[in-house]
Amino acid sequence: MQEYGKNILPTKKPPGITEIILHQFKSPLIYILIIAGVISVLLDDLRDAGFIFLVVVINAVIGTIQEWKAEKSASQLQTILKIMSRVRREGAELKISAEEIVPGDVVLIESGSRIPADLRILYVSNLTIDESLLTGESAAVEKTANVLKENTPSSDRHNMAYAGSTVITGRACGVVTATGSRTEVGMIARAVTETESAKPLLLLRMEDFSQKIGIAVVAASGVMSAVALLQGIAPVEVFFLAIALIVSAIPEGLPVAVTVALSIASTRMAKRNVIVRSLSAVESLGSCTTIATDKTGTLTVNQQTAKIVVLPSGSYFEISGEGYLPVGEIKRIDGVSPDTEELKGLQKLVLVSRKFNSLLTL
Repeated sequence: MQEYGKNILPTKKPPGITEIILHQFKSPLIYILIIAGVISVLLDDLRDAGFIFLVVVINAVIGTIQEWKAEKSASQLQTILKIMSRVRREGAELKISAEEIVPGDVVLIESGSRIPADLRILYVSNLTIDESLLTGESAAVEKTANVLKENTPSSDRHNMAYAGSTVITGRACGVVTATGSRTEVGMIARAVTETESAKPLLLLRMEDFSQKIGIAVVAASGVMSAVALLQGIAPVEVFFLAIALIVSAIPEGLPVAVTVALSIASTRMAKRNVIVRSLSAVESLGSCTTIATDKTGTLTVNQQTAKIVVLPSGSYFEISGEGYLPVGEIKRIDGVSPDTEELKGLQKLVLVSRKFNSLLTL
């Protein structure tokens, strides 16, 4: 453990509350508002200055609350996803958190198990593993304990079980060869975390808008100052007029309006179990026109499940439960419970359906 560390994937350190607060001020329009507020204070226009700073604070408070809640939800999700694994240490079988697994541990796996680390398989019995997260192939891979050539590509190493993949059938025993960022999936995670993401589309638009606003305001104040000087107005008064024009032309309410709109959108998404960690991501997602993604193993789990059964009599029945296990309830959509004969028939139908689907997968 001291040498290799915990068996966890590399992730970016979550931002603290101070970083989240400072993040709310990283906007060109906010910079302009702060400058306008400072100028208003210097001109003893405390009412305008107070309003501008109030807008900035409200914007920061709303954004901070929303992003802090999202970070807490994301951290809670990580605790839910913790995996427990069966290992053999010093002749005794233990059940420990996957985070505590180290190279050299002997791990026992069976159907339904999530592989906690990269394993060299020592013993195998009818073992097939879903490796779609690494290869994109939905078909389960049959595994052996045979010795292979050293230069065999990772996708063809049938004597290896990779972290993150799922056991479909059988059981096996393997020794841990790599943990954390040294696993195949860990290398992918490391590449992702080390990659700098592009600026959100909303931020790019705000920067463009702020630049245009700044150029327009400075140009307008320059023209006004030139006209005022030609009319013989004192330079000091012209300066104050130009500053007043700049301050009045800045849309102080825009940052708050944008933040409130994004907060409402993220709240609606939260009700659909979507965690929005950055408010600007809402607008980026809304701007998407095409999403390219793998389906099986990513959006679906490759386990067809009967959900609604329609009998020749016209009766509709809802079936609960997922996957191939004969677990769940059968109830009529109109609220009337099925009679005994109907229930027996439906149970057989669903059971045969799930067995047939599992045979197709095998």
